[in-house]
Amino acid sequence: MAKKAQPLKLPSPKNANQTLPALHTVYVAGTGGGKTTAIKKLNLVPRGAQVVFFDPYENYCNGKFKGQNVQRFTEFAPFARALVAARAKNASFKCALVKPATMENLEMFAAIVWSVGDGLKKPLHVVIEELGSAAETSTKLNGRAGELWRGGRQFGLVVHSAFQRTQEVPKTVITQSPTWWVGGLSSLSDVNAIHKLRGVCPDALKALKTAAQNNGIAQYMLIKEGIDNIQMGELNCTK
Repeated sequence: MAKKAQPLKLPSPKNANQTLPALHTVYVAGTGGGKTTAIKKLNLVPRGAQVVFFDPYENYCNGKFKGQNVQRFTEFAPFARALVAARAKNASFKCALVKPATMENLEMFAAIVWSVGDGLKKPLHVVIEELGSAAETSTKLNGRAGELWRGGRQFGLVVHSAFQRTQEVPKTVITQSPTWWVGGLSSLSDVNAIHKLRGVCPDALKALKTAAQNNGIAQYMLIKEGIDNIQMGELNCTK
């Protein structure tokens, strides 16, 4: 009989640093709205950063991300070992965990990432694709996944979460992410939700076009903290 896999023994994050800025970012848009392209092309995830991906649809693991090869992992233990080894150095790295978008897998990914948090080290950027498929709740997000947003800042963890609808993701993500990238939306309910949450003019939100609607060019707005702190832009999603 095969031996039962032993649970991973994970440490706690260390060196809480309350001076670190709040940089959690959400990327919300309908299908073809440019979320993944925004993560890849914009500088919200810096080029020389340390980055880990929860990559259920393999959007990152089969090539380079900002000039650096992405290491692909399909099992938790090798992913955890590689992440611990990489965080022990100051160099940039890119590691992707490829698992189905379930809450169980997201929670284990989050627990591993949480364990390597260190408020005195280089920030670790954490990219979570299709959050709405994995976190099946619109209320508070519990467990280590919730801790990434609530407590990750002080341990140098910067979470970038991509999803299609604000109503399908935990309130924790919405309230703890000060920066919003918004592309073409799927419905009027999405427009109204973002208008209510961030005070953006509904007509401006409704006018945003996806790449499919605009010959491969996705329109977006980048909303940051502060009154009227909004930037408009476009992304070429064909190359």
